[in-house]
Amino acid sequence: MSDFSQFIHKLSEPIPQYVLGCLPAIAIVGASPANKFTQKLIWILRCLGCPFIGIFYSVNVGGHKQSRCLFWLPANNFKNNANGELSYRPVGLYTMKPSANQDIDLEEYVDRCIAKISVLERLSSIIPMYYIVVGALEGISRAAGSAVCEDWPYIPLLLFWTIPALWRRVSSGNLVVKDPKKEFRDQKIIMDDDPDDRSHKCFTVFLTAFVSTIFPWITVLLAYYTPPIGYYCRSKYITIICSIWSFNNALAYLCHLKGEKDLTKPRIFHAWISFCGFIVAILLIVLGVFNKNPAWWVGLFGQSCDVSSAGC
Repeated sequence: MSDFSQFIHKLSEPIPQYVLGCLPAIAIVGASPANKFTQKLIWILRCLGCPFIGIFYSVNVGGHKQSRCLFWLPANNFKNNANGELSYRPVGLYTMKPSANQDIDLEEYVDRCIAKISVLERLSSIIPMYYIVVGALEGISRAAGSAVCEDWPYIPLLLFWTIPALWRRVSSGNLVVKDPKKEFRDQKIIMDDDPDDRSHKCFTVFLTAFVSTIFPWITVLLAYYTPPIGYYCRSKYITIICSIWSFNNALAYLCHLKGEKDLTKPRIFHAWISFCGFIVAILLIVLGVFNKNPAWWVGLFGQSCDVSSAGC
């Protein structure tokens, strides 16, 4: 009975609560209108393996229901005014706007795929936002003013990049619930050039790639300056996660610069990103468990993780 009481006591402590409170953010950022569960899961892994992908959809695609719906379509669903197929998907750096003169009722097709976000769904986004923001502030305060060697979950800090996507879910009101590929099938959407918006996207897409690459490294600095101060195993461990994200963000940005024909192509790239997402998920779970059991660092990684010499 005492073991059960200790288990319940551990669950009621801040670290497990903050870790569990942040996890829904990953599912929200990686929300996909795909029909199959495996396809939905793979998209979540892609967003977890490459923050740029998740933030790109939330920030650069925008909250308008047309743009959020058309994002999921391949290039062969679009054509220009000369009836020529587009070489790339008209999003981001290659953004275009739907023409006023369409061969189909575009609004009707879009409305089939879109649903209004309910109050419950908005609240489900606010809860992880709370845990991430408060958890990040607590982590900063421990690095800035605490002299106590008490560990803290760095998962809220690592997942702070999800805030724009969570806020978009709360504010936009539109959610793509049906797979546009299934609804549009072989229908062609006429697109017009939009030079002004394209010029704007050149900056915002680069900024998204830059922030999603650089921002997670703040967690490494905070881990370094949180007592015991030094580049110990927790900092090295978080460095691995940030390195994976930085490499994949740069790779995704280069692929976007080259132009994308389909969300799932090139397949080798998306297979790699999904695999990295699986690895990052395991690393985050281990990090959440080890934060409450500092001795496990030594047990798994050896004496190099022993911080007793630092006064802890």
